[in-house]
Amino acid sequence: MKKILLIALVVFLGMGVQAQSIGLRFGYTKSGLRIDDKLSDFLDVMDKEGKMADGVNIGLVIEKPIKSNIDFHAELNFAQKGSAYDIYGNETNHMQSGYGENNLNYFELPIMAKIKFGPAYVAVGPHIAYLMKAKEIKYREADMLVSNLGSEAAAANALEVSSLKNDEWFDNDMDDFNRFDFGAQLSVGAQFPVGKVTVFGEARGTMGFANWDNSDFFNQKEFDYKRNLAFTFSVGVLFNKPKK
Repeated sequence: MKKILLIALVVFLGMGVQAQSIGLRFGYTKSGLRIDDKLSDFLDVMDKEGKMADGVNIGLVIEKPIKSNIDFHAELNFAQKGSAYDIYGNETNHMQSGYGENNLNYFELPIMAKIKFGPAYVAVGPHIAYLMKAKEIKYREADMLVSNLGSEAAAANALEVSSLKNDEWFDNDMDDFNRFDFGAQLSVGAQFPVGKVTVFGEARGTMGFANWDNSDFFNQKEFDYKRNLAFTFSVGVLFNKPKK
């Protein structure tokens, strides 16, 4: 997978030299986990409510015409994804309740075909991504467990956490994560010339196909449900290269 990522990066840089337009994009992302039967069953058992997490998506854009209304479109992005949840205490989860969130920072390379309909366009294609860093925040409350064990310290020890209320971000062990992701992206947007540049705005859906949790928790082969799903709203600008 590292070779594929390296080859894709070389292709991006090579196409950048030949591209007609180079630009920048800035986006706001809402991301979570793709809901399937396995995830739905797990959330029910653990008494969790899955939620969307906030993130950013910024990067470089290159474009080159293929036909009159079709462009080759590629990006090199810093893409922030993740998920969040509310948890409610029950016997299965040791009476813990509270809030949690994962923050996943990717180096991402989408390669897309951009089909234009006047100022409007649709872009679709695959992406590959490399996970650079993962962080997590947890906020736990376990009143019933404290009552049963007699103290917060004993309850924290039973849950294997330093504190029942840990609301600080901490870095995850990267060995617990699949560093590579791949998937598909679909954008719908519009672009307009403004002076010597082109400005654009778009909405994008991103679907990951790889499970990002590589930990041994409950044997992840049986809980293979942690796949990224993200929606990004972005604006950007394209600069046309001067013709020789």
